[in-house]
Amino acid sequence: MSVSIKEDKLTNQQQRVLKLLFKFRFISATLLGLVMGIRRISAYEVLEKLVCKGLVTKVYKNEYRILGKPAYYYLSKSGVTTVRKLMDVKESVVHPLYKNDEATDEFIEHCLKLAQLYISIMPSLPSGSDIFTKAEINRFKQFPKNRPDLYIRTSESRDAIVILVDDKQPYIIRKRLDEVITHYETEDWDGDYPRICFVLKDANAKNSFLYTTRKKLEDMGFDENEIRVLATSLEATKGKSPFIWADATALKNSTTLFG
Repeated sequence: MSVSIKEDKLTNQQQRVLKLLFKFRFISATLLGLVMGIRRISAYEVLEKLVCKGLVTKVYKNEYRILGKPAYYYLSKSGVTTVRKLMDVKESVVHPLYKNDEATDEFIEHCLKLAQLYISIMPSLPSGSDIFTKAEINRFKQFPKNRPDLYIRTSESRDAIVILVDDKQPYIIRKRLDEVITHYETEDWDGDYPRICFVLKDANAKNSFLYTTRKKLEDMGFDENEIRVLATSLEATKGKSPFIWADATALKNSTTLFG
Protein backbone atom coordinates (compact mmCIF):
# COMPACT_ATOMS: atom_id res chain seq x y z
CA MET A 1 0.00 0.00 0.00
CA SER A 2 1.47 3.37 -0.94
CA VAL A 3 1.99 6.18 1.51
CA SER A 4 -0.50 8.37 -0.34
CA ILE A 5 -3.27 5.80 0.19
CA LYS A 6 -2.44 5.58 3.88
CA GLU A 7 -2.55 9.36 4.15
CA ASP A 8 -6.03 9.46 2.53
CA LYS A 9 -7.36 7.17 5.24
CA LEU A 10 -5.85 9.03 8.16
CA THR A 11 -8.29 10.93 10.36
CA ASN A 12 -7.46 14.44 11.59
CA GLN A 13 -6.76 13.01 15.02
CA GLN A 14 -4.41 10.37 13.62
CA GLN A 15 -2.55 13.03 11.65
CA ARG A 16 -2.22 15.11 14.81
CA VAL A 17 -0.81 12.15 16.72
CA LEU A 18 1.74 11.47 13.99
CA LYS A 19 2.88 15.08 14.16
CA LEU A 20 3.15 14.86 17.94
CA LEU A 21 5.31 11.76 17.57
CA PHE A 22 7.57 13.83 15.33
CA LYS A 23 7.60 16.51 18.03
CA PHE A 24 8.44 14.25 20.98
CA ARG A 25 10.06 11.26 19.19
CA PHE A 26 8.98 8.81 21.95
CA ILE A 27 5.82 8.96 24.04
CA SER A 28 3.47 6.83 26.14
CA ALA A 29 -0.32 6.70 25.83
CA THR A 30 -0.69 8.47 29.19
CA LEU A 31 1.62 11.34 28.21
CA LEU A 32 0.00 11.66 24.79
CA GLY A 33 -3.43 11.90 26.39
CA LEU A 34 -2.23 14.69 28.66
CA VAL A 35 -0.63 16.58 25.77
CA MET A 36 -3.81 16.32 23.69
CA GLY A 37 -6.23 16.83 26.56
CA ILE A 38 -8.01 13.52 25.98
CA ARG A 39 -8.46 10.35 28.04
CA ARG A 40 -5.61 7.89 28.17
CA ILE A 41 -7.77 5.15 26.63
CA SER A 42 -8.57 7.41 23.67
CA ALA A 43 -4.87 8.13 23.13
CA TYR A 44 -4.12 4.41 23.43
CA GLU A 45 -6.73 3.51 20.81
CA VAL A 46 -5.46 5.98 18.22
CA LEU A 47 -1.86 4.85 18.80
CA GLU A 48 -2.83 1.20 18.38
CA LYS A 49 -4.65 1.97 15.12
CA LEU A 50 -1.52 3.68 13.82
CA VAL A 51 0.50 0.63 14.88
CA CYS A 52 -1.87 -1.52 12.81
CA LYS A 53 -1.31 0.78 9.83
CA GLY A 54 2.45 0.27 10.15
CA LEU A 55 3.08 3.95 10.81
CA VAL A 56 3.92 3.64 14.51
CA THR A 57 6.03 1.12 16.43
CA LYS A 58 5.10 0.01 19.95
CA VAL A 59 7.65 -1.23 22.48
CA TYR A 60 6.63 -3.15 25.58
CA LYS A 61 8.93 -5.61 27.32
CA ASN A 62 8.05 -8.21 29.94
CA GLU A 63 10.13 -6.47 32.61
CA TYR A 64 8.13 -3.28 32.18
CA ARG A 65 5.25 -4.79 34.17
CA ILE A 66 7.52 -5.45 37.15
CA LEU A 67 9.14 -2.04 36.85
CA GLY A 68 5.80 -0.27 36.43
CA LYS A 69 6.89 1.21 33.11
CA PRO A 70 4.37 1.84 30.33
CA ALA A 71 4.74 0.91 26.68
CA TYR A 72 6.16 3.64 24.51
CA TYR A 73 5.57 4.48 20.86
CA TYR A 74 7.56 6.05 18.04
CA LEU A 75 7.26 6.66 14.32
CA SER A 76 8.23 3.76 12.11
CA LYS A 77 10.20 4.50 8.94
CA SER A 78 6.91 4.56 7.00
CA GLY A 79 5.49 6.87 9.64
CA VAL A 80 8.42 9.25 9.28
CA THR A 81 7.89 9.41 5.52
CA THR A 82 4.18 10.03 6.04
CA VAL A 83 4.82 12.82 8.55
CA ARG A 84 7.29 14.48 6.21
CA LYS A 85 4.57 14.67 3.55
CA LEU A 86 1.89 15.76 6.01
CA MET A 87 4.11 18.58 7.27
CA ASP A 88 5.52 19.36 3.82
CA VAL A 89 9.10 19.60 5.08
CA LYS A 90 12.45 18.61 3.62
CA GLU A 91 13.87 15.13 4.09
CA SER A 92 16.68 16.58 6.23
CA VAL A 93 14.15 17.78 8.82
CA VAL A 94 12.92 14.27 9.61
CA HIS A 95 16.09 12.35 8.76
CA PRO A 96 17.14 11.69 12.40
CA LEU A 97 13.79 10.00 13.06
CA TYR A 98 14.57 7.23 10.60
CA LYS A 99 16.97 5.97 13.30
CA ASN A 100 14.35 5.86 16.05
CA ASP A 101 14.76 2.11 16.34
CA GLU A 102 18.45 2.60 17.18
CA ALA A 103 17.88 5.04 20.05
CA THR A 104 19.45 4.23 23.42
CA ASP A 105 17.37 3.65 26.53
CA GLU A 106 18.81 6.87 27.96
CA PHE A 107 17.66 8.92 24.98
CA ILE A 108 14.19 7.38 25.04
CA GLU A 109 13.85 8.14 28.76
CA HIS A 110 15.02 11.71 28.09
CA CYS A 111 12.28 12.16 25.47
CA LEU A 112 9.62 10.85 27.86
CA LYS A 113 10.80 13.25 30.56
CA LEU A 114 10.61 16.13 28.08
CA ALA A 115 7.01 15.26 27.26
CA GLN A 116 6.22 15.41 30.98
CA LEU A 117 8.08 18.72 31.25
CA TYR A 118 6.06 20.09 28.33
CA ILE A 119 2.84 19.07 30.09
CA SER A 120 3.99 20.73 33.33
CA ILE A 121 5.06 24.01 31.73
CA MET A 122 2.24 24.60 29.24
CA PRO A 123 -0.54 25.55 31.73
CA SER A 124 1.56 28.39 33.21
CA LEU A 125 2.15 30.11 29.87
CA PRO A 126 0.11 33.01 28.45
CA SER A 127 -2.60 32.12 25.95
CA GLY A 128 -1.21 31.70 22.45
CA SER A 129 2.22 30.49 23.57
CA ASP A 130 4.09 27.68 21.83
CA ILE A 131 6.65 25.16 23.02
CA PHE A 132 8.95 23.71 20.38
CA THR A 133 11.07 20.61 20.91
CA LYS A 134 14.59 19.94 19.65
CA ALA A 135 13.17 17.99 16.69
CA GLU A 136 11.32 21.14 15.61
CA ILE A 137 14.11 23.69 16.18
CA ASN A 138 17.03 21.64 14.84
CA ARG A 139 16.62 23.22 11.42
CA PHE A 140 16.85 26.81 12.68
CA LYS A 141 20.26 28.49 12.79
CA GLN A 142 19.60 31.12 15.48
CA PHE A 143 20.11 28.68 18.36
CA PRO A 144 23.38 27.46 19.87
CA LYS A 145 24.94 24.56 17.97
CA ASN A 146 24.02 22.25 20.85
CA ARG A 147 20.28 22.89 20.63
CA PRO A 148 18.17 23.34 23.78
CA ASP A 149 15.57 20.70 24.56
CA LEU A 150 12.65 23.12 24.46
CA TYR A 151 12.10 26.60 23.07
CA ILE A 152 9.20 28.59 24.50
CA ARG A 153 7.73 31.48 22.53
CA THR A 154 4.91 33.49 24.06
CA SER A 155 2.34 35.73 22.47
CA GLU A 156 3.93 38.57 24.44
CA SER A 157 7.27 38.17 22.59
CA ARG A 158 9.02 36.74 25.64
CA ASP A 159 11.11 33.65 24.98
CA ALA A 160 12.82 30.95 26.99
CA ILE A 161 15.06 28.01 26.21
CA VAL A 162 14.93 24.94 28.44
CA ILE A 163 17.75 22.45 28.94
CA LEU A 164 17.05 19.20 30.79
CA VAL A 165 20.18 17.94 32.54
CA ASP A 166 18.80 15.79 35.35
CA ASP A 167 21.16 12.92 34.51
CA LYS A 168 24.29 14.95 33.78
CA GLN A 169 27.43 15.53 35.85
CA PRO A 170 28.01 19.09 37.16
CA TYR A 171 30.92 19.74 34.79
CA ILE A 172 28.73 18.88 31.79
CA ILE A 173 25.98 21.16 33.07
CA ARG A 174 28.46 24.01 33.47
CA LYS A 175 29.72 23.38 29.94
CA ARG A 176 26.18 23.64 28.56
CA LEU A 177 25.71 26.95 30.35
CA ASP A 178 29.04 28.24 29.01
CA GLU A 179 27.93 27.36 25.46
CA VAL A 180 24.72 29.37 25.84
CA ILE A 181 26.49 32.37 27.40
CA THR A 182 29.02 32.35 24.54
CA HIS A 183 26.12 32.27 22.08
CA TYR A 184 24.53 35.24 23.87
CA GLU A 185 27.75 37.22 23.64
CA THR A 186 28.66 36.42 20.04
CA GLU A 187 25.40 35.98 18.14
CA ASP A 188 22.57 38.37 17.39
CA TRP A 189 19.09 37.44 18.56
CA ASP A 190 16.00 39.12 17.15
CA GLY A 191 14.72 40.84 20.29
CA ASP A 192 15.63 40.15 23.92
CA TYR A 193 17.66 36.99 24.44
CA PRO A 194 15.55 34.13 25.83
CA ARG A 195 15.60 33.25 29.49
CA ILE A 196 17.99 30.36 29.99
CA CYS A 197 16.29 27.65 32.01
CA PHE A 198 17.94 24.53 33.40
CA VAL A 199 16.05 21.58 34.83
CA LEU A 200 18.19 19.56 37.22
CA LYS A 201 17.68 16.34 39.16
CA ASP A 202 16.68 17.63 42.58
CA ALA A 203 16.70 20.65 44.89
CA ASN A 204 20.33 20.16 45.93
CA ALA A 205 21.55 20.05 42.34
CA LYS A 206 19.42 23.09 41.52
CA ASN A 207 20.74 25.16 44.42
CA SER A 208 24.36 24.23 43.70
CA PHE A 209 23.92 25.18 40.03
CA LEU A 210 22.35 28.54 40.89
CA TYR A 211 25.09 29.40 43.38
CA THR A 212 27.94 28.71 40.95
CA THR A 213 26.04 30.43 38.13
CA ARG A 214 25.56 33.60 40.14
CA LYS A 215 29.27 33.74 40.92
CA LYS A 216 30.11 33.11 37.24
CA LEU A 217 27.86 35.94 36.03
CA GLU A 218 29.32 38.33 38.62
CA ASP A 219 32.90 37.39 37.70
CA MET A 220 32.10 37.94 34.01
CA GLY A 221 30.80 41.43 34.75
CA PHE A 222 27.18 40.94 33.77
CA ASP A 223 24.74 43.51 35.10
CA GLU A 224 21.86 42.18 37.16
CA ASN A 225 19.07 40.89 34.86
CA GLU A 226 21.23 41.45 31.77
CA ILE A 227 21.04 37.72 31.20
CA ARG A 228 18.43 35.66 33.05
CA VAL A 229 19.36 32.15 34.18
CA LEU A 230 16.63 30.17 35.92
CA ALA A 231 16.58 26.67 37.33
CA THR A 232 14.15 24.15 38.75
CA SER A 233 14.30 20.47 39.62
CA LEU A 234 12.73 17.61 37.72
CA GLU A 235 11.13 16.37 40.92
CA ALA A 236 9.37 19.73 41.29
CA THR A 237 7.68 19.31 37.89
CA LYS A 238 5.94 16.08 38.89
CA GLY A 239 3.52 17.57 41.42
CA LYS A 240 -0.05 18.58 40.73
CA SER A 241 0.57 22.21 41.68
CA PRO A 242 2.32 24.62 39.30
CA PHE A 243 6.04 24.37 39.94
CA ILE A 244 8.30 27.33 40.50
CA TRP A 245 11.69 28.46 39.28
CA ALA A 246 14.59 30.19 41.01
CA ASP A 247 16.73 32.94 39.51
CA ALA A 248 20.51 32.91 39.75
CA THR A 249 20.47 36.62 40.66
CA ALA A 250 17.99 36.14 43.52
CA LEU A 251 18.66 32.70 44.96
CA LYS A 252 16.19 32.86 47.86
CA ASN A 253 13.25 34.16 45.81
CA SER A 254 10.96 31.89 43.81
CA THR A 255 9.62 33.09 40.51
CA THR A 256 7.48 32.03 37.61
CA LEU A 257 9.03 31.37 34.22
CA PHE A 258 8.33 34.91 33.03
CA GLY A 259 7.97 36.57 36.43
